[in-house]
Amino acid sequence: MSAFDIFQNKKGIHVKLDKEVHAALRAKLFKYNLSMQEVFDDYARLIAEDNRRAQTLLDSLVQKKLKAAIEGTSMRVKDEQFNELDAESLYNLINGIPKNDSDDQSHEDPK
Repeated sequence: MSAFDIFQNKKGIHVKLDKEVHAALRAKLFKYNLSMQEVFDDYARLIAEDNRRAQTLLDSLVQKKLKAAIEGTSMRVKDEQFNELDAESLYNLINGIPKNDSDDQSHEDPK
């Protein structure tokens, strides 16, 4: 972090990207005359402000992460006890219910 960042009320971060993703992103942003700093700063702002589109992307990432975790687990998962949050997230993933919609819906079978 430079002295300039301190005076500008900025916080530096470090992000690791796959080389291929970094190169493709850099090339794409070059076409739009945008820097990675501008893009990441704006996206972070959208997340912080609870922007609906940014939240949709976050929900999608959570579901991908849960799916990867489920596919990577062994059969002994059935012997482990899930906490309430894990059970709710798993239920939402299996049923394809976005996280925001699950708060208002009953989990009982309508039969």
